[in-house]
Amino acid sequence: MPIHAIEIILTRAVGAVELRAAQAAGGLRLAAAADGRRLAVLVSAKTVHRAVRKIWKRLDEALPIDVLCTLYPGADGRYLMSIPLSGDAWERLHSRAAAVGQDAEDLLRDAVLQALARDRCSRQAQLACRLNQLLGDFTHEEITSAAARRIPP
Repeated sequence: MPIHAIEIILTRAVGAVELRAAQAAGGLRLAAAADGRRLAVLVSAKTVHRAVRKIWKRLDEALPIDVLCTLYPGADGRYLMSIPLSGDAWERLHSRAAAVGQDAEDLLRDAVLQALARDRCSRQAQLACRLNQLLGDFTHEEITSAAARRIPP
C-alpha cells in the first residue's frame, strides 16, 4: 500500500505532551516543526484522499487542525489541500457552484487560483513601489555596489 506524506497545519502551537497524546489517540507517528504549529505524518492508504480522510478521522478531536496538505505534488503536479468547512459554508459553496454551473471543487480551486494571482500582483506592485523608493534615495552605483557585496558569487 502506498505511503503518503501529509503536512498538518494547526490553529495554534502544541506542546510535547499534547503531541504525544495525539499520537497515542490517533495511532500515527507525528513529526513537529520547531514552531509547534506544523506537523508531518506518513500515512499508509490506497489513495491520497483516503490518507487525508484517515488523518481527519484519527486526529480531528486530538489536535486543533486548520489545514491538511500533501507535502509533494501528485501526478497532475498539484498539491491537495483539505480544509474543514462548517455546514453553512458547505451549503453556500454548493449553492454558489450550482448557480454558476460548476462543481464545488472546481469553484473553490478557481477562487484559490484567483486569490494567488491577486497576491502575486500585489507583491509585484509592492516590489515596484519599494524599488522606486530605493532608486529615489540612492544612486544606481550605490545600489549595485551594495547588491554585489550581498550576493555571493
